[in-house]
Amino acid sequence: MYLATINTILQKAHDGSTVDNWWFYLAVSDYARAPHRNPDVTPEQGTEAPIDASFTSPFIGQNEFAVAQWLEGKPKGVNLDSHFFGLLDKQAEKSGKVVLCRIGDAHLKGHDVTCLLWDAETATLTLGGAEYGDWDDILDAKGKYTPEL
Repeated sequence: MYLATINTILQKAHDGSTVDNWWFYLAVSDYARAPHRNPDVTPEQGTEAPIDASFTSPFIGQNEFAVAQWLEGKPKGVNLDSHFFGLLDKQAEKSGKVVLCRIGDAHLKGHDVTCLLWDAETATLTLGGAEYGDWDDILDAKGKYTPEL
């Protein structure tokens, strides 16, 4: 059932984008299929729905700190954001929302992880257009979200 949820959220993220660019890359256990930096090629888009029925997340049963550690360990040429990522938790299955997480403080320093719960359309816009201070303003207004794993 979680594949249907992933596909729905990926499609909503794509549809919610206003710049023909969406930011949800579906991670696998290694970095081989991750987007890589290449100055001669337009940056890759996020993962498109539908995903292959054989997909299994390497992060099932792990928390946001495990995902942050994986992201922080990415090789230099991998083109994934070093500070922001999304994950799906039990709320995603119930509500179709995505958890956005930030590694670091307001200055993107350190290894603290804070999370917010968003609908997919808003999440993709947030990742594509957030400005300095936005995350902390939203944290102050909404409060920190703890993923339900």
